Formats: sequence, C-alpha cells, structure tokens
Amino acid sequence: MAFQPVPDVARFAVVMDDSAADQFVNVFYFRRTGQWGRPELEQGATTLGQVWVNDVLPLLMRFTRFIRIEARGERSQTDVSYQLVPANPPVSNRAGDGLPYYVAFCVTHLTGLTGRYNRGRTYFGPLSENDQNNNLISPGVANAFVASLNSIRSLMANQGWEHVVVSRVFNKARRAEGVATTVIGYRYYDLVLDTQRSRKRGQGS
Repeated sequence: MAFQPVPDVARFAVVMDDSAADQFVNVFYFRRTGQWGRPELEQGATTLGQVWVNDVLPLLMRFTRFIRIEARGERSQTDVSYQLVPANPPVSNRAGDGLPYYVAFCVTHLTGLTGRYNRGRTYFGPLSENDQNNNLISPGVANAFVASLNSIRSLMANQGWEHVVVSRVFNKARRAEGVATTVIGYRYYDLVLDTQRSRKRGQGS
C-alpha cells in the first residue's frame, strides 16, 4: 500500500516484551507545527519513554519490559526517525500472575467530535490477575491508566507535541492525506476487560 502522509505529525510506538519472545506495542500520534527534525523527535521519544516507565510500566504484568520507543515523522516517506533503546530495559515487578496476553483494558481518546474517525483508543496490557475480579479491572488501576495518558499529553505538550488521533479512511475510502484531530481528554466506559486477539501468544502484538 502506498505511503500516506500526515502533515506535521509523528508516530511514536512504545515496544515492550514479556522478558521472553512476545512483544506488545502501543502507538501514539503527536503533531508539531513549524519546522522540526530529529532533535525534536528524540526529545519527544525521551519524554514519552520516561512517562511510560514511571506511570504505565508499574501497572503491567510482572516481567513486562520496556524495550524501546520507535519514532518517525509521518510527513513523507523519507521523514526523520529515531529509536530510544535503554541499555538496561526497565522491568515491572507488579504482584500476581499475568492474565492471558489477549486481555487488555481499553481507554478512549476524546476529541470533542463525533464519529469513529474522530476517536482513538489505547489498549493497556499485559495485566496482572491481582488487578481484576470477575473480568472487571480494579477502579484504582483503571483510573491510574487514565491519569498516565493525561500525564503523557501534558508533558509531551510541554515539549511542543500535541496528542492527536489520525484518520486515514473516510466513508470507507482511503484519504490522500491522513487527518489529525486534537485529543482533549480520556475516559473509559466501563471496567470490563477487553479481548485483543492480535495479542495472543504467537500471533503478533
């Protein structure tokens, strides 16, 4: 499929693993107006990595490791890129055995606009079985995930990066350019744990 540019936007992928072979990936898009290059991308990756390690990783299943941030501009096919790779990957030590890898908790990205093209989601996982009861996540953990996204949005904004949702398709037709819409907040609609089949062991991240 041909590359689809998204003006002023960069893609940041948080890559984790289970201290073995399986990887888990969470993708975020941020917009930055004006001129920017690799130094700004590196700064953004560093900020995102720090918040993830401090606020998100401790909430995930034990043995989950933060492996790297993969960042690249989406303005053109030959845009700048950067990878943040810690020398000693931080590891979660959360109590309890892990839930199946395809179990995750969903938080919605709000833009103030209606329609599926104007919202995004983050699926948090892998999770500890100690943080759920009858397939409902602990409210404290759920609220901590929302707080982590608010921290990411705030601290990235301080570096000049605005969290956005990227729409690549409209009315089932692929856009010539992706459209970025500003994220204004986050919420979960219930405490029910969700199924992400692509997270099953051996089926990718």
